[in-house]
Amino acid sequence: MVLYFGLVVILLGSTFVFYSLSPYYGALGLVLVAGGGCFLLGFLGLSFIALVLLLIYLGGMMVVFIYSTALSAERYPVVSGAGEILLLSGLMVFWVFFNFGSGVNGSLLSWGVFEGLDLIGSGQLFSFMGMYLLVVGGMLLIALIVALVITYGSSFSVLKAL
Repeated sequence: MVLYFGLVVILLGSTFVFYSLSPYYGALGLVLVAGGGCFLLGFLGLSFIALVLLLIYLGGMMVVFIYSTALSAERYPVVSGAGEILLLSGLMVFWVFFNFGSGVNGSLLSWGVFEGLDLIGSGQLFSFMGMYLLVVGGMLLIALIVALVITYGSSFSVLKAL
């Protein structure tokens, strides 16, 4: 049941990203998708990987959110077809429960493949791949600075009208 809840959160977040006309709701959808994915990874026992994914993914997506919000800030943001989103999500959840409700029964958790991989990944991340982690953090910082520099002068130019 918890697995289904995580998948429903990912489904709702992705439909927010697809149907949103405003970057505010698009960012909310990205946060829901990242949170649902990290919740599923944590539920499967990969808590460290879930934490690293959440920090890096949301850090990168918030750079895009700041950039798009500064360029197209609206006074009254809307989501196109919010009723349609809820209807389609409800139908999808009903279909998944109806077709796969009795067949799953926790078999994903009994694979045994996920046991112990979290500790191996964290050791590799901090020993051999620590330099890659620093490079990724530096690239995210540079992307944030570039987005802020580009959007700083946008209120004084024609770029704001785009």
